[in-house]
Amino acid sequence: MGLGRRSIPVLVALLWSLPLQAFAAGPPLQTSLEYSVKANYLVRFAAFVEWPAQSFSDSRSPVVICVVGRDPFEGALDRAARAQTAYGRALVVRRPTTAAAAVGCHILYVGRGGGALVPAGPRPILLVSDAAVSSDRGMIHFAVRDDRVRFHIDLQAASRSRLSISSRLLNLALSVRGG
Repeated sequence: MGLGRRSIPVLVALLWSLPLQAFAAGPPLQTSLEYSVKANYLVRFAAFVEWPAQSFSDSRSPVVICVVGRDPFEGALDRAARAQTAYGRALVVRRPTTAAAAVGCHILYVGRGGGALVPAGPRPILLVSDAAVSSDRGMIHFAVRDDRVRFHIDLQAASRSRLSISSRLLNLALSVRGG
């Protein structure tokens, strides 16, 4: 039994689609999607956290989102922050290479190998960690549950750093320590 003329286009379409489906289901897309979601969360966190007034040099100073260590976002964080604001302040993304340079950050995502670049002592910096990188927890700690990016919040650590986290964000957390 041979292929009919009408079967050939269907077979060609099926063969062309297989590699794309195999790629789409594989880990690279999942990781890319996961970090795109995490990038959007980092940008959104800025609107739900209040920093002490002295954290900014003036009323036009931006909210600085930093990544230390390995950057898994592949440009997604820069795209997510582009043209966004929080409390009337622009959002900017930086990648400091020293702990001293990280002091000027408001949100600090700690990627693989970035632990040594976290400024010492309690500072008004929202420290964000990631279960995909380390079990060490920041004030906000990303975790993937049921194929969704979620997070835990350590309200005590945020309070020690003089940060106030909105109850709307606390309600979205998997867990809130010290709340």
